[in-house]
Amino acid sequence: MEDAAIVKGLRLGDKTAFDELYEKYHLQLYRNAFLITGDQMDAEDVLQNTFVTAWRNIKKLKNPESLKYWLFRIMTREAWKAGRSKEIPDAEIVSKADEYQWKYEDHTDPAERFSDRDRIITALHMLDIKHREVIILFYYEGMSVKEIASSLGCFEGTVKSRLNTAKRKLKTVFEATDNENIEEMEDKRDVGVI
Repeated sequence: MEDAAIVKGLRLGDKTAFDELYEKYHLQLYRNAFLITGDQMDAEDVLQNTFVTAWRNIKKLKNPESLKYWLFRIMTREAWKAGRSKEIPDAEIVSKADEYQWKYEDHTDPAERFSDRDRIITALHMLDIKHREVIILFYYEGMSVKEIASSLGCFEGTVKSRLNTAKRKLKTVFEATDNENIEEMEDKRDVGVI
């Protein structure tokens, strides 16, 4: 079902349209909520609150074709409300990676891929939420700068600036992890240097 048809059904109170909406977007929204919050329970709460808010406010959506970006905006705001950024236990990283079938084009050893995933997720969670969310939307969701700006309700220049800053911070984090100075980087993050 196309987004416009889903929106039309939702505005009429059609629960089948809500089921379609959920099926179409719940995995993307959950994955991004999890990457932003760093916590499974928080991500589930964010997901639930996103769909409740969408159901209650569907009549406020001006352009049915922008449903996806409107949902991401709601999800991002809900993730901000959750407001916590916790370190993710290693076992949970592996579990989530398997569950959501993150794909790799190369044929490296699975243990190496999990190690890389762990490193990436750890680095992501060293960023503040504003920088983390643009990285997630740009690289994980493949959104354009314009789409991210629409989803976050900010200017394209702001998104570009946040992406640039986030990439610079990630480079610093990766260089530190290459040198096994991750504890030092966490200390810098805690005092706001990163």
